[in-house]
Amino acid sequence: MSRNFPVKGLSDLDAFLSALPKRMQKQGIRQGLTAAAAPIRDEARARAPKKSGKMAKAIKTGSPRQNHDGTFSVSIRLVGEHAFLGSFFEWGVQAHLIARTGAGEGRVAVRKAAEGKGKISTKPIKIGDRFISGIINHPGFAAHPFMRPALDAKADEAIQAFATKVRSFIEGKTGFVASIDEAA
Repeated sequence: MSRNFPVKGLSDLDAFLSALPKRMQKQGIRQGLTAAAAPIRDEARARAPKKSGKMAKAIKTGSPRQNHDGTFSVSIRLVGEHAFLGSFFEWGVQAHLIARTGAGEGRVAVRKAAEGKGKISTKPIKIGDRFISGIINHPGFAAHPFMRPALDAKADEAIQAFATKVRSFIEGKTGFVASIDEAA
């Protein structure tokens, strides 16, 4: 998932940045992106499912990087052993069949077995506290998004954090005070 939130009305800030050497420009932008990602990351952690708390701890901010087209980006994503669960909560799960099949057979084997054309192992599967064998019809579950709403809720705050960080970077490096047109 990717969303772009262009920063508008910061022409003075851009002019000051352009006067700096390229390395310093990149450094200022990277610091700004790191600052912008923090409120969104924190909001996503607050909205994450709380059963064990591991999903909230898995939400991390990536390193800001320059893209091939010259733009910069920073990512906020789930990292680690519980990361894959985040997409299930964010997007939901469609109803599906579950069964223990031979190695490497996967969905096709389950579908064929459900149609009476394949074999399912008689070994049980542990789901929660229960052992179940055969074909299980998983009902799926609705989406409970937490990453997208965090971005929507904190986009304005992230833009302000970016502008503030870049402005303080410029002031610290050059002594110039960059004015920002707040109305734009």
